[in-house]
Amino acid sequence: MKNLLKKFFLLSSDILIIIIGIWSAYSIRTEQLYSLSQINFKVYVLFIVVLISIFHFTNIYQTLLRYFDYHSVNRIIKSIVISMLVLIPINFSLYKVIYFPRSTSIIALTIIGILLILHRITVNFIISLNFQLNKANNNILIFGVNNNIVDLIKNLRETPSYGTIKGIIDNGDNIFNKRELNGIRIYKKKELDNLIKKLSITEIIIGNNVLKKNEFFNLFNKVKDKNIRLKNLSEIKNHIEKFITASTYSGLNFFNIIDRPKIRVDKKIIKKNINNKNILVTGGGGSIGGELCIEILKNNPKKIFILEMSEINLFNIIKEIKEKKIYSNNIVKPILGDCNDKYFLENYFKNIIIDDVYHAAAYKHVSFGEENQYSMIKNNIFGTKTIVDFSKYKKVKNFVFISSDKAVNPKSILGFTKSFGEKIVCNQMFQDKNELITNFTIVRFGNVIGSSGSVIPIFLNQISQNMPLTVTHKKVKRYFMSISEAVQLVISASHLNKNGIKIYALDMGKQIYIKDIAERIIRLSGYTMKNFKNPKGDLPIKIIGLQKGEKVSEEITLGKNLTKTKYPKIMLCNEKIQKQNLDFKLKKLKKIFNKRLTKKKIDNILK
Repeated sequence: MKNLLKKFFLLSSDILIIIIGIWSAYSIRTEQLYSLSQINFKVYVLFIVVLISIFHFTNIYQTLLRYFDYHSVNRIIKSIVISMLVLIPINFSLYKVIYFPRSTSIIALTIIGILLILHRITVNFIISLNFQLNKANNNILIFGVNNNIVDLIKNLRETPSYGTIKGIIDNGDNIFNKRELNGIRIYKKKELDNLIKKLSITEIIIGNNVLKKNEFFNLFNKVKDKNIRLKNLSEIKNHIEKFITASTYSGLNFFNIIDRPKIRVDKKIIKKNINNKNILVTGGGGSIGGELCIEILKNNPKKIFILEMSEINLFNIIKEIKEKKIYSNNIVKPILGDCNDKYFLENYFKNIIIDDVYHAAAYKHVSFGEENQYSMIKNNIFGTKTIVDFSKYKKVKNFVFISSDKAVNPKSILGFTKSFGEKIVCNQMFQDKNELITNFTIVRFGNVIGSSGSVIPIFLNQISQNMPLTVTHKKVKRYFMSISEAVQLVISASHLNKNGIKIYALDMGKQIYIKDIAERIIRLSGYTMKNFKNPKGDLPIKIIGLQKGEKVSEEITLGKNLTKTKYPKIMLCNEKIQKQNLDFKLKKLKKIFNKRLTKKKIDNILK
């Protein structure tokens, strides 16, 4: 109904403009003031029918007046030109039948075109004025002077409900004082502090490629306590509404959030470890296993066998490998199967030599594990035992067990199962030395960004839904590493172990408070913190309490006994490896699977 009223208003206005245009043309042509009634009504009818039909054909009435611009002006001009081509011949054929001066078509249509444009500009101004009166109290300062900024200004003005542009900062200080861009004052960078206070700035938008990384973080630190949104504009192409409403964290990456340089890994070492080898990756469809597969394929393996029990995960990793254009039927061998299935593995690989095994298959969600202990034990413990035995049976040269910081002084079922998995691997040290052909390597690391269940993707998803960011405890902290860094270091660590069994820990820097990460993500996403100091902020942090089995902080090794290796970010854990009667514990675990499981019974066996 509202749209019909708008179209009726425009149609009525245009008919009136057509009548005024004809009357003006007659008056100008005859050099005397005509009255409307002196003009033959057939002329009015002819012009109205032809013009309104052409306007409808050229979609003039589909244009949103709120976004009336030079494209809309071009469309009106096009419609007037078409109208001239239609009406001038009619004018020449009818001027003797009715009083219809031959120049009337040109004069009238020129006046009508001008009036149509002025009319729509006026309506657009009234609509914009209405938005200005109801706009959000958001004062915007823009960083940078370039073509993208011109587009940004234009689009922000078309969305006045978002806020008002108060000024522009010239980051290069190349603009003279008191210069303007599209009517907006340009200031020097040194005036920033004064402008924030003077103009009551609530949001700063940074243009594309305007600030270097260190300049951005200097600005970030300067405004983080001033309740100012900071938005980094990667690209603007007349899509400001997407910029305003979309999740602006899309440009964020792990290193912006953690604020540390990327770990550099020697690519030659990785290539040497992978080149021309037959490699088996268990859990190859998972987040860590999948990244391992991608990194391995970049370094020329002879064959890679991707073992995955989830059909959808196996499908997705193969799809991703194909999208990255590193897939080959001769090299990539997807296997839908369970690492617990000894007979399946021995049968599948009966005539296949395997050089290296990367055992990444594991259930690793703390809260799920507490509620699903049977599955966690079956996959993480018995799965590891099966793969270790299978690797010895196949005389694999290198076996790499992907462990976790949660295996150190475990508190959760995940930690206990990972710790038990480490013991299974370490127990191989006490086998007959003549039979021990395989080098066993254990690699521990903490939270991997990009892995399923990682806290940062959870925060970003909560921001996209305008939800509070949930933190379990204000003092909970964790180690963090990007998934690509972790995988490259895992492959490098396997190269370090030349003989026997070694436990390595990846140097992940200092543990970071999860609450600090949540605050940083909120600010880097262009929002402000909502708390008791700033009740009008955008997003709050909600403390929900520690989950079952969750620790406040993690450890990477027992005690402080770490030794540097020739690779700066890989540390050797000098933990005393003792022989344990694991067969007895494994038998007990199997027995209680047929009975009612209790955490107390499991803890007594696993400890």
